[in-house]
Amino acid sequence: MMKFQLSSGKKILIAVCAFLFILFFFLSSFVKYWVVKNSEELVGRKLSIGELHFNYAKVALKIKGFELFEADKRDRFVTFDELKVNFSPWHLINGEYAFSEIYLDGLDVSVIQDSLGFNFESMIPKQDSVVEEPNEKKSLKFAIENIHFKNGSFKYTDVLKKNTIEFKQMDLELPLIAWNNEKSEMGVDFTMGNQGKVRVNADVDHSKNAYAIDLIMQSIDLEPIKAYLTDYINISSISGQLNTSIKLKGSLDKPTDLIVSGQVNLDRLDMKDGDEKKLLAAKSIDVALDSLNLGTSHFEIGMVHVDSPEIYASLDKGSSNFERFLSPVMQVDSLATDTINAQTDTITNLFYKVDSISVSNGRLSFTDNTLNRDFVYDLSDISIAMGKLSDQVDSIPLKYEMKLQGSGRSAGEGTFSLKDLKAVSFKSHVENLEMMSFSPYTEFYIARPITQGEFNYKIRIEMTSTQLKNENNIRISELDFGEKTKDKNTIKAPVRLALYLLKDKDDLIDFDLPVSGNPSDPDFRIGKIIWKTLMNFLVKTASQPFNILGNFAGGDPESIKTIPFHYLQDSLDAVQKKNLTKIATILSKKKELKFSFVQQTSLQQEKELLAIKKSVKSFCNTNGMAYPTVSDDQLKAWAVANPDFLAYLKSNTNLEEGASLSASCIKLVGEDQLNQDFSDLLQKRNTVSQVYMQDSLSLDLGSFDVKTADLRNMPEQLKSPNFRVEVSLK
Repeated sequence: MMKFQLSSGKKILIAVCAFLFILFFFLSSFVKYWVVKNSEELVGRKLSIGELHFNYAKVALKIKGFELFEADKRDRFVTFDELKVNFSPWHLINGEYAFSEIYLDGLDVSVIQDSLGFNFESMIPKQDSVVEEPNEKKSLKFAIENIHFKNGSFKYTDVLKKNTIEFKQMDLELPLIAWNNEKSEMGVDFTMGNQGKVRVNADVDHSKNAYAIDLIMQSIDLEPIKAYLTDYINISSISGQLNTSIKLKGSLDKPTDLIVSGQVNLDRLDMKDGDEKKLLAAKSIDVALDSLNLGTSHFEIGMVHVDSPEIYASLDKGSSNFERFLSPVMQVDSLATDTINAQTDTITNLFYKVDSISVSNGRLSFTDNTLNRDFVYDLSDISIAMGKLSDQVDSIPLKYEMKLQGSGRSAGEGTFSLKDLKAVSFKSHVENLEMMSFSPYTEFYIARPITQGEFNYKIRIEMTSTQLKNENNIRISELDFGEKTKDKNTIKAPVRLALYLLKDKDDLIDFDLPVSGNPSDPDFRIGKIIWKTLMNFLVKTASQPFNILGNFAGGDPESIKTIPFHYLQDSLDAVQKKNLTKIATILSKKKELKFSFVQQTSLQQEKELLAIKKSVKSFCNTNGMAYPTVSDDQLKAWAVANPDFLAYLKSNTNLEEGASLSASCIKLVGEDQLNQDFSDLLQKRNTVSQVYMQDSLSLDLGSFDVKTADLRNMPEQLKSPNFRVEVSLK
């Protein structure tokens, strides 16, 4: 057998090669062991690596099963399944760092924020107190090809907000990024929530420092953003799906030079307020963004369409649900307000335009909880069409129509202007509105429900900055009120009486209500003016009912306003009977009315005349004379001119010389007797009037009453003999 004898040099070479082979073969294991063992010193956290391999031929690195833990050494902060990095060392000859591939599979990052900050802050090295002077900046030459991230996920947990946002199935493709590359392209895909998908395509033009991004989102759930909306609005839940197809163009040098365009869609929006009651909803909201230029404050929107919106508004004692909904954003301190005002002043070239706004199949549900019982009313099938909206156009067209609860309908159209908010032209109408629905209001204000009635209304408004012309036509048919309720009557205006008086023979109320005003008046409020004019009209109608009632009696309204009589009269004459007959005619046509006849007279004058009449009768009886043939109102003149009567008084009263005729007669009759006779006279007038109306005119006692006024405290202007006629409802 031949023996090979190796020289010393060859033995050394083989030994070196064997050492290098063993070193490189086990180097990855050594590196893995050293990195894992010293990870807390290197990065401040515990980590583990499943596999680590070096490919010396390709100058490549591969890592599998990487785990970086939280500070508690149990929970995982960053993990990935596989990382591959291929380095191209030959580019170093030209001073360029180059990678032919970076591949990352299964990256999973979990970021947590609490009151102390983020969970990665402990890994960030603190700044050195010594600041080194910067050296001359040298441009870094690099080139990275085939960047591919696959099946990544990112989870952000906000402990304070108790909210978690997750991005899953994240894929990133970046073909090339290099120091001298004029353009770069990037594509990112990931999912959000159960159904949401996001696709981002970005093109960067390095030569122009410009970029363009296409952002496509599908079925992005709105629920995760609720925690952040609560800083601005008071809600308990929000749901819906966001879809976008928008393009962003901007400058790398000027971040504010951003132009946004594309389509935005929101499906199945549903929002509940802080009391977990439904507030807002919509089947879909579509917005076409023509161009939103943030740099120049130039905003153009093509179309806004809202399909099947639902609004649930409620008015409670103290506030409404929308006031509570907006309460967080309304709580702005004075400093923030001043800041906003200052920022607003700097926007001098603001331009905005919306080509059209439309609403279809809308619904508004309103509840008023401030009454004695809740009022609930629904508006449905609401459609709104608005033309070009901008502060640059003179006239903006608006048209609407809707169904009112029951069989009612309303529609209208007109124009308004944002250049001049007081330039309004509008006409609208309400048809077949069922008034019974508004019983909670009539019960609250006049203590009676509406049992039936149909309301029709037409309005026309022509307004400029200095003049308002408003025409209102109100038509109410078959209006009836029910029995009086136990509600307190909180409004003193006789609205019910006025409406009843306005009814014609066909049970129809029809009147026009013109309104005018000056919009430049600081206190001008168009709704307030119309309401005040209506209330004044109703109060005037109720306080002056005879102007209307006279038409039913076919005579002068003044003839039934009062029933005059003469002093000492104790029976009805022909004129008085005729006027009472007119009132009976009115009651036959207006059976809900009740007339009150209030007797008025001058207590002093009539008692004096009654004393004179009683004294003259005593004089005539004593002397066996016939009663003088003069009227009661001429009796005083007869007595003064009769010396025998005056002598009779003097001899029977023992009054001092110069006593008046009235005092002498009262002395003769006696105070007590005179008071009784005067009371009998008043009662007789009431009785003959009541008997005539009841027996001769066949009026029911429930339709009228007869009474005497408080004569002792009566104002001077009312001291004339008559029956004052008052009108009310039964």
